[in-house]
Amino acid sequence: MLQLSCMDTSLYETLMYACCVLMLLVPISIFAVSYACILLTVHHMISANGQHRAWATYSSHVLVVTIFYGVAFYTNVLPHSYHMLEQDKVVSAFYTILMHMLSLLIYSLTEMWLQS
Repeated sequence: MLQLSCMDTSLYETLMYACCVLMLLVPISIFAVSYACILLTVHHMISANGQHRAWATYSSHVLVVTIFYGVAFYTNVLPHSYHMLEQDKVVSAFYTILMHMLSLLIYSLTEMWLQS
């Protein structure tokens, strides 16, 4: 749509890029700080069983969030010159379908591991 406007779109593209980066970095920064606090809390736990359960829950959640934001980072932050149509199709399918299936699988395996 921008290319059809017959105007210089470099300013708009730069602003959109900055907006996408900001919208990803703010939540990632908040997650990093909160995960660091959780990590310190779990490290100082006295109960070995409680620490084991907390590590399992923590690690599975970090894995799911990392996959989620990794795909979002690829989609929104990388320049369009790095994108290929086939890769974008795979990323789109991964983001809409496989991400939710993997999330359920990771949490289910964590629960099975905790119960054993």
